[in-house]
Amino acid sequence: MKNLITYQSNVPLYRLNIWKMIVMPQNKKEQILIAAGECFAKFGYKKTTLGDIGKIVGFDKTSIYHYFKSKEEIFTTLVLNEFQEFITKLHEKIEEDMVCEKKILVYFEEKLNFWMKKAILLPQITEIEPEKLQHLMSSGLATFYKIEQDERLFVANLLKGCIQKNQIQECDVEKMSDFMFVLADGIKENYMGMDKNKSISSKEYENVLKDVRTGLEIFLRGLK
Repeated sequence: MKNLITYQSNVPLYRLNIWKMIVMPQNKKEQILIAAGECFAKFGYKKTTLGDIGKIVGFDKTSIYHYFKSKEEIFTTLVLNEFQEFITKLHEKIEEDMVCEKKILVYFEEKLNFWMKKAILLPQITEIEPEKLQHLMSSGLATFYKIEQDERLFVANLLKGCIQKNQIQECDVEKMSDFMFVLADGIKENYMGMDKNKSISSKEYENVLKDVRTGLEIFLRGLK
């Protein structure tokens, strides 16, 4: 599904009728997802209602329930779409002729930048009530964790290619990949603390990026 979540939030909802006629796909499920993405970006998860979403696509709540079980399911689907689209673009950005260290650093820096700065919907996931979030763990979020595992495999394959080019020494690439994720996540969590909704300053963000870069450089140096 094409990502249209970059919609400008200062445009009134009544003007979406024109927008809907121009860009809305024929697939009803995709229509709901696009409309929901705009509402979540504009109002936030908590304030968005199924009624808001329905106004854009011309559905009532009952019609929406034919396609999604709840607002949480719609939101989770959109979060996965947002993350998957970013990952696809990131893979394309890592050029084949980059040296090993550059590939790894670009990957983790871009991923960190997405999580902490560019993600539109992902930070709102903490607004879902814990009991509902736990229920979603068995469906949408399970897919999210599968994406995370695929990413660790992607980095492992990057390392494997580096070994084949004699840029690093032989090693257990899957284990090394896991270690690098733990390193990057640990540094990020150190700055974020217990408050997952915490907004960090530009200075703090630069410090996180610098520390992740330094940690990965030291790690990779040990593999040469």
